[in-house]
Amino acid sequence: MKILVFAKQIPDVNKIDYDPVTNRIIRDNVPLSMNSFDKKAVEEAIRLKEKNGYETMVATMGPPQSKDILNEALRMGIDRAFLISDRKFGGSDTLATSRILSTFAKIVSPDIILMGKYSLDGETSQVPPEVAVFTGYSFKSSISKIEVEDNGKTLIVEHESENGLSRIRIPTPAVLSVSEKINRARAIKQDTPDMFEKIEVYDSVKLGIDIVGSEYSPTVVTGTRKIESYRNVEMLDFNAEVYDKVSRIIRENREVKSGVDMIALKDSGEKAETILGVAINDKRTAGEISSKISQLANEHSLHVTVLGNIDSESDSGIISHDYYYLNTRSNEEFAEGLTEFINEKKPRYVIFPSTVDGREIAGTVAGKLELGLTADCVDLEIRDDKLIQYKPAFGGGIVASIYSKTSPQMSTVRPGMFKRLKSSNKPKVIEIKNLFKSRNEVLENTPVPSEYLPLGSSNLVIGVGRGLKKKEMLKEILGLAGILNAAVGGTRPIVDMGFMPRQQQIGLTGSSISPGVYIALGVSGHANHVVGIRYCGKILAINSDPSAEIFKFADYGIIADIQDFIHGFTNYLSEVRSGIPGS
Repeated sequence: MKILVFAKQIPDVNKIDYDPVTNRIIRDNVPLSMNSFDKKAVEEAIRLKEKNGYETMVATMGPPQSKDILNEALRMGIDRAFLISDRKFGGSDTLATSRILSTFAKIVSPDIILMGKYSLDGETSQVPPEVAVFTGYSFKSSISKIEVEDNGKTLIVEHESENGLSRIRIPTPAVLSVSEKINRARAIKQDTPDMFEKIEVYDSVKLGIDIVGSEYSPTVVTGTRKIESYRNVEMLDFNAEVYDKVSRIIRENREVKSGVDMIALKDSGEKAETILGVAINDKRTAGEISSKISQLANEHSLHVTVLGNIDSESDSGIISHDYYYLNTRSNEEFAEGLTEFINEKKPRYVIFPSTVDGREIAGTVAGKLELGLTADCVDLEIRDDKLIQYKPAFGGGIVASIYSKTSPQMSTVRPGMFKRLKSSNKPKVIEIKNLFKSRNEVLENTPVPSEYLPLGSSNLVIGVGRGLKKKEMLKEILGLAGILNAAVGGTRPIVDMGFMPRQQQIGLTGSSISPGVYIALGVSGHANHVVGIRYCGKILAINSDPSAEIFKFADYGIIADIQDFIHGFTNYLSEVRSGIPGS
């Protein structure tokens, strides 16, 4: 068996700068390294080789200096390395990149293709599913464990999503994207020599393709802007009155302020084009998407359709003219059904949730239909019939405005960015049959413990950092969260110590969140965590260290021991239970 890893060289997202005069990203003298998720994919390939004797390969697409990460992978223990490089490939977006990488994959014919679940500079998660489509391989994302069975004919993988872990049997050949949890990459022994001479170079001629990246790519970046932290912290005295102030902050800010509470969908007319929302598993996010596209529809005389797997008879909160119900929990089956639906109905715009499942399905559909796709958008607008999509990049410090040249124009949107509206409109419900059968077999589902609400769909999040002195304190924090109906997340060290599930990690290699209120308990304010909270509404930081960096990124600060704060706030809420904010 052969394993191929696709790796990417990326800049240090914390060192990227921005020129406000030219509106350009400054990469000069920014350190470059292998994307951390891809490095874990390299490590996993080496472990499978050591256990089973498989042949391992690594490839990267980029300029000549990308050889550095190939050399690193060879020194770690990979057998062969390939640089895919041609000036023609410059300007490739995810679709063009996936087409080029899959062409190379067909040449070397691996049984397993491994990649990181996304690159830290772009965070799209689109290349793995698109490569799977173009190669015809089976696919699963966000994998934290791989077991080989039946002489390599099938794999049993552990798949992470916001809701828990699933054990899935998947046939080979397969494309897998790996998560943070899968392993800890090995250090290279100091006496290991460089191996640049082993790197083989493939250009467009050797690949046998004539793709000009800038022309083939369907997405167009129209501008970029830097996201500054405009927060000026207001320090609150830690006394008996502070809990009243904290309650007021939560009550006034836990809901997104944009939009209105009620919306009446206008009659779109028979000739109106369609804006399609995709509802996958999560009612809250589906409500946010349908609310936003309903606003756009009223502004631009569009017909609102939602297609989803959320029971139409439940109180879904979905606003639309039509709701098409597809009864499947399989992402593969959902993507097939949605692709057929798009081919038949030809909507003008399609909006997906930027969740693990949403990204899997969106990337698959984009590959099948060879469409542009913009990931993890924080805002949308329609201008001159173009869907202008605002996407964070480089850890969220830069936001790019993007549109697609292909139709339908598609994007995934980050949960928590749009207010859920209410409407008296009742959609017409049409059930569509699932005509496809997934190649993947779900063996077991293990949900995240019920005390942990999903980070992405919560409007109040409590984050826990190293100020948590002992694990026992977590019970008190979860008790407080239960009273407030809040989600609980943590910094990477807290998750690495096993204090809470990996799904609750906030930051660069975890989740980016955007609740109305974020309460940071004992969080130091390291850059890798802060990039995950840029889009929070209000941030309240509690830390015993007056010089903690987190206060530079907070709207409100309290200098206090977090255990004292938790005790005091819990007691306060118990006394005023009828006035609990948002409960």
